[in-house]
Amino acid sequence: MKYLLTRKVSAAALTAVILFAAVFGMSVFANAATTFTPRTSAPSSSNAYYYSDKNIFYKYGYGMPNCTAYAYGRAYEILKTEPKLCPYSAEQWYDYNKSNKYYSYGKTPKLGAIACWSYSGGGHVAVVEKIESDKITLSNSEWGGRTFYLTTPSTSDSNYGGNSWWTFQGFIYIGDFESSGTEPTTAPYTTGIYKTNVSSTLNMRSGAGTSYDYVASIPNAVKLTVTKIKANGGYTWGYTTYNGKKGWVALDFCDYVSPLPTNPPTTVPPTTQPTTARPTEPATTKPQGLGVGDVNYDGLIDIKDATEIQKYAVDLVTFTDEQMKFADFDFNDKVDIGDVTCMQKYFAQ
Repeated sequence: MKYLLTRKVSAAALTAVILFAAVFGMSVFANAATTFTPRTSAPSSSNAYYYSDKNIFYKYGYGMPNCTAYAYGRAYEILKTEPKLCPYSAEQWYDYNKSNKYYSYGKTPKLGAIACWSYSGGGHVAVVEKIESDKITLSNSEWGGRTFYLTTPSTSDSNYGGNSWWTFQGFIYIGDFESSGTEPTTAPYTTGIYKTNVSSTLNMRSGAGTSYDYVASIPNAVKLTVTKIKANGGYTWGYTTYNGKKGWVALDFCDYVSPLPTNPPTTVPPTTQPTTARPTEPATTKPQGLGVGDVNYDGLIDIKDATEIQKYAVDLVTFTDEQMKFADFDFNDKVDIGDVTCMQKYFAQ
């Protein structure tokens, strides 16, 4: 038999214990909320929370534009530690957290909370950045679309700005925050020398945005001198010259190499300047690949090919005629996000 042992505690000692507990409890409560800095602009490609193996979605080929990759990176950025969020599709995030009891959850928006929706065949997640009397601000990214964008639904909208066919599941509260009202600091883009970092080609456009006309396609590992910087549409654009053509490229797909040279090269006098013919392009062997699905000709049909089709769908890269044939994964004579969806189903088999 087990006995319950008791001992007497003096009134003074009991009072001290209660007082300590009350003071300690108030201290914890007072320090529970931490400062929150809202994000209302796209993170730069040098931000490791979004664009490195810290981000599990980026690591396995499902990086931005993608709502889950963005929300995971944003949570990591807010917490400064790896978040315990669902590593699967957006529609599973709310129930995954609910089942595992990692974070509290509910239907009321709070700063830093992850908003979750589901719909037939998919879902969406976003992050609460601001809460005002009549609206809230959510930061988002979308698979096959915009890398970063904001929505500002009314606080009276029970679906919080989701499409009419979406079902709002609730918020995941990753912490208790108080707004500082300032933006998180990120490494800004500057003028300088950049090198393209793409698996096929990068589009140069007549203006700083995907809506401007195509000017040229720039291969991988080409150094570019960028003399102007402009942000638009979730990307940072750099003004440069390539093969005698001038235009704008998305620096999100380039690596910074060095600042602009401080001293321009000395001009050779016209009388002594040698005249040489423009060198011809080196002959290259046409890659064969596996055929339909192997868009990057690496002998595999995997997420890298799906990512290239995704970039093509939002006008970030161009394809050769042969790549267009390989990218038409659903055989409907056009290349769009539907081919990416078809490939995802193929990977899941």
